[in-house]
Amino acid sequence: MLTTQILFPRRWLYLILLTWLALPLHAADNEFPSERLEEISAELNTTETTFQQLEKQKRLDLNKLDSLTATAARLEQVAKTCVAQQEQQQTQTQQATDSLGEANTDEDADVKRKRQELTEQKQQLEKTLSQCRLLSLRAATLLTDTRQSRQILLKDQLFAYSYSVIDHLEVILLESGVWKTEISGLLRVLTNLPLNKTNVWIALAYGIAGLIAGLFWSIHKRRQYRETIPPIHATSPTLAAVWISLLRFLPYTLFAGLAALSLYFAPPGVPLILQFTQALLLFGISYGIMHSLLRPAGQVEGVVPATQQTGHKLYFWARLLIVTTLIGTIFHSPLLDSATQASTAPSHFVGLIRVALGTVIGFSLARLIWLMSDHFLFIQHTRLHWLAVGALLVSVSSLWLGYRNFSVFLFTGVFGTLFLLLVAWLLLKIPAEIFDGLDVGRTPWQQRLRQQLGLRSNQIVPGLLWLRLANMLVVSGGLLILSLRLWGMPEQNFTLLLTQLASGIKIGGFTLEPLRIIGGLLIVALLVSLTHVMKKNLAESWLRRTTLSRGAREAITTVSGYTGILLAILMGLSVAGIQFENLAIIAGALSVGIGFGLQNIVNNFVSGLILLFERPIRRGDWITVGTAEGYVRDISIRSTTIQTFDRSDIIVPNSQIISGQVTNMMLNDNFGRVIIPVNVAYGVDTEQVMAILQEAANAHPLVLKDRSDMKINVFFRSFSDNALNFELRCFIRDIETKARVISDLNLAIDKALRQQEIPMPFIRSEPYTWSGKTVKSQDLS
Repeated sequence: MLTTQILFPRRWLYLILLTWLALPLHAADNEFPSERLEEISAELNTTETTFQQLEKQKRLDLNKLDSLTATAARLEQVAKTCVAQQEQQQTQTQQATDSLGEANTDEDADVKRKRQELTEQKQQLEKTLSQCRLLSLRAATLLTDTRQSRQILLKDQLFAYSYSVIDHLEVILLESGVWKTEISGLLRVLTNLPLNKTNVWIALAYGIAGLIAGLFWSIHKRRQYRETIPPIHATSPTLAAVWISLLRFLPYTLFAGLAALSLYFAPPGVPLILQFTQALLLFGISYGIMHSLLRPAGQVEGVVPATQQTGHKLYFWARLLIVTTLIGTIFHSPLLDSATQASTAPSHFVGLIRVALGTVIGFSLARLIWLMSDHFLFIQHTRLHWLAVGALLVSVSSLWLGYRNFSVFLFTGVFGTLFLLLVAWLLLKIPAEIFDGLDVGRTPWQQRLRQQLGLRSNQIVPGLLWLRLANMLVVSGGLLILSLRLWGMPEQNFTLLLTQLASGIKIGGFTLEPLRIIGGLLIVALLVSLTHVMKKNLAESWLRRTTLSRGAREAITTVSGYTGILLAILMGLSVAGIQFENLAIIAGALSVGIGFGLQNIVNNFVSGLILLFERPIRRGDWITVGTAEGYVRDISIRSTTIQTFDRSDIIVPNSQIISGQVTNMMLNDNFGRVIIPVNVAYGVDTEQVMAILQEAANAHPLVLKDRSDMKINVFFRSFSDNALNFELRCFIRDIETKARVISDLNLAIDKALRQQEIPMPFIRSEPYTWSGKTVKSQDLS
């Protein structure tokens, strides 16, 4: 009977243990069964076979290699996921086995069965893990091979030798009739292009429609801006300069943009036409931006306007660059590589034209960059013109020596990088000007926004710091990524980089998610601004309807503001992907710092909370702290700002106010006492003097006369050596008017004493000479 009572709870204990062990194993279902692994292996076999065949037949090109590399990268990622999942399940299975303890002969049958299931599951997991590791190794090897083949192929194409200038001249000059044949073949190719005329005419129609619409809109807006200056000028001078200039070139930009967009979705049959329209659009935008920044009326900070002489040089080289580049786009087409359509021999006449155009393009861009370095300060500071001109000279030299692909690569990289830098500079400068205007309220809409936020004239907009930081991160990151793509980053690497930026980059045990960090910065900026709006509404609307005192309302407003900022930071950290459990480690580190170096900061912080809740001083009070005397302008968590009577600000730590002696002239009310001493000569009627003092106090409107606890008192204080000493004591309604009331009472008393011919004592000191001898008054007369 006793054995049954012992085994019964033991059996239930085993069932509970087995149920607990089964939960994590059933929760983690295997996403890689044998059928899935076979599919992955079959796809990997196909990819490997295709790569080996293309490599053997020497039919590899960049497009095929990009496709194979993308497939290999995807299969490697799937295999790594399989390895990670199997290792996790293997760890869980081992933990479940260890929790059962050592095997023995008298253990329960359910435990034995579960131990056997776990053993079989471990064997299956080891088999699956081996397969996944093998697939990962094969995919990684294939990915390495495809990337190496791509690099070799790209290097061969980039440094492929065609014909130098000397080779072209030798053929044309020494072989008779070659240039005639090639010219006729060139004309035949240009006149018989395999165009899709319908798509070309549609694109041309879109372009003409955009040209007409842009022309009317440009004329209308430019006429309107001549009559009234648009508000955009005060908001951002750089944006205004770019906008006004783009309005001038708007018809041409719309023509090229709409035509290129139409040809992109409806190909013309010849890529040359689309490339021509894209180049026209890009150079048109670049020319418009440069014209807007360099014109004398632009007034853009960081840009020196061009004079009439330098302006002519800049525009000449810019137009020469645009014209030659557009013509070069046509002659660099692969359709013109051969001398004739029936022959594969290179066209030496086209080769000479390419060299000539490339030389003019390279020197035009180099000259233009060198001239622009005198006007754009960021080019001067970074010495960018030296690097760009050097690269362009190398590009022209490579073209002359016969390395046309390398020359085109260098020119495209230099011009594209300069264009990206110009756009990034504008994207950084225009928001900075808008943010600076918001900090000072430069335009009416900025002033209205500041009023909505409840900001004072010298207070910056809260949250703009985070917007500035987010804008800088976005623009800098975009510039870096696009520059890498421009200078030859493979498409699959570019896509992988964008994917990692979206999903996060693992650095050790931490995952860095740039997009979430930028989102967190935006959330902090938005919520901090909303916190100030809430504080303004709380102070001006909600709390005014309560019966709370002014100090209580200010305390609630201040505490709610800090609470809102704290919540904004916590929500921003949450959006940025910061785990709050990691904050415990930071809090532990901060506690050590507080114990040693942050005692004063914490003391001031606690003192600030005491000031907010006890309210011994309030904003606007006239106080004296030590040698500092003035009005309280701001009470923050750490310190209190006192503005003295000479308009200087004194920052007093809150701990000094709490621990030291503070005189508050306006704690409970604004009443204050005025004491005016008056001395008269001996022999006057003392009662008449006291009556004059009493009448002067009664006549002043700011002196309290109807309160029993604040009466007007006149005292005959004492007999001095030369005068009778009287004193007037009275209370005034507002202590801030103390100096003015004293002045008014002194004037009234002096006037009354003169009218009653009551003399006041005049004490003359005995002067001394430099010799130290006393000089009598009669001697001086």
